[in-house]
Amino acid sequence: MHLAYLLAQEAAQEESRNPIFPATNELVWGTIAFLLLLFLMYRTVFPSINKAYKDRRANIEGKLEQAEREREEAEQLLEHYRRRLRDAEDETQRILEEARSNAERVRRDLLAKAETDAGRELDRARQAIRAERDQAIRQLRNEVGTLAVELATRVVGDSLDRERQLRLVDEYIDELGTQAQAGAMTGRREVDQGGDGDGG
Repeated sequence: MHLAYLLAQEAAQEESRNPIFPATNELVWGTIAFLLLLFLMYRTVFPSINKAYKDRRANIEGKLEQAEREREEAEQLLEHYRRRLRDAEDETQRILEEARSNAERVRRDLLAKAETDAGRELDRARQAIRAERDQAIRQLRNEVGTLAVELATRVVGDSLDRERQLRLVDEYIDELGTQAQAGAMTGRREVDQGGDGDGG
């Protein structure tokens, strides 16, 4: 009878218990199991997760640092290329200026050489003309002297000594030179007058 009373009381307690909350013994064993599972995860799973997180973070930070280094290197390389480009432009400008200066110097040297060569050729031509004139005068003097001596011999009727021959030749040549000079001056005046007439 006592056993029936206990069973009835337990049944009454089960009817009065809230169906949402588990039984006390289930709650105790569930808490112990949860804590044990949490401990096992803390010892096994969490270190792996933490290590993977740290590795991932380190990898991302490393990539960011590498990207920053590459960006700085790219900026330095770009500045280096810009500096080389400026240096190349300056060098090109210097070469162009030097080429212009050399061309101007060569032009002046060639002009001076041409003027010098022209002056030498002119002097050479003048000397050649002077030599030809002197030779022509000598030949003319000899021919005129011979003709004058023959003429004087015929006129006088006897031979002249050499001193008189030379004196007569010189006088005759001087007279011819004076006449030629007077004719040249007359011709020059006529040319000048003709030029003035054309200009008027």
